[in-house]
Amino acid sequence: MQTYQLPDYFETTEDQNEVIMRYYRSDHKSLKNKIILNRNMISFIIDGNKTVDHPEKSVDVKAGELVILSKGNILTSEMTSELNDFRSLIIYFSNEVLNRFWIKYEYLLSDSLSTSSTPYLIYKQDEFISSYINSILLLLQKTSTLTAEIKQIKLEELLLYLLQSDSTKLRSLRILSEDQNSLHLKAVVERFVEQPTTVDELAFLCNMSHSTFQRKFKHLYGSSPQKWLLNKRMKLSAELLRASDATPSQIYFKVGYENHSSFSEAFRKHFGLTPSQYRKQYMTVLK
Repeated sequence: MQTYQLPDYFETTEDQNEVIMRYYRSDHKSLKNKIILNRNMISFIIDGNKTVDHPEKSVDVKAGELVILSKGNILTSEMTSELNDFRSLIIYFSNEVLNRFWIKYEYLLSDSLSTSSTPYLIYKQDEFISSYINSILLLLQKTSTLTAEIKQIKLEELLLYLLQSDSTKLRSLRILSEDQNSLHLKAVVERFVEQPTTVDELAFLCNMSHSTFQRKFKHLYGSSPQKWLLNKRMKLSAELLRASDATPSQIYFKVGYENHSSFSEAFRKHFGLTPSQYRKQYMTVLK
């Protein structure tokens, strides 16, 4: 029995992206493969049959269905159909992507919280989902590597449709992705990233002590809040300098700084150039 770490097994540069889309085809059956899912996975079965053995339960997913699996260890078996190979479209996505989705569309959720918790969800492929699959297959035919922006939008499109179809069912994955305190922390941090808010103020908004906030933040983001906020604000300021006519003196407040001088100094230390020098260099390259 072979063990596969997915999506890492394929070892492509695409694995650095938060959303990965792949078309999979096999002309033979495979039994009881050990799978270590390092990300959540959506598998659209186009032809054939797939069995997923979870610690809690075994489920069969047939052609014309899709399964959403939370990351973890599973066993899978694939069976070809009588006439065709086993074929599927697979989307891998991180917990971070799912959490941002809940934060962004929290206003669409019903008031009653889902109390169910399941490591998988199965849906029938209706007419919309069939068209959705075809749209991704067409994109993959044009280019084997889709842009990160397209993949993010296409995943969000599907999740919104499933949320509209049955919000209670989809929300059971929310429990698997992060606990509620962590989700609240993420919502607060990402809401205030573009405002002149200190780490102490963020901890207060999350109803946590400074040390607890620091610890939970490092666990969720893999970085200290100070470093993460700096990188986010510098990235945003660089984007604004490249994409708008706003001057550095007009940008600093938009990226969470209280005055122009502190912004300019932070920008120079991060990029090795002042904001004005950065814009001038960028405009020179464009010419």
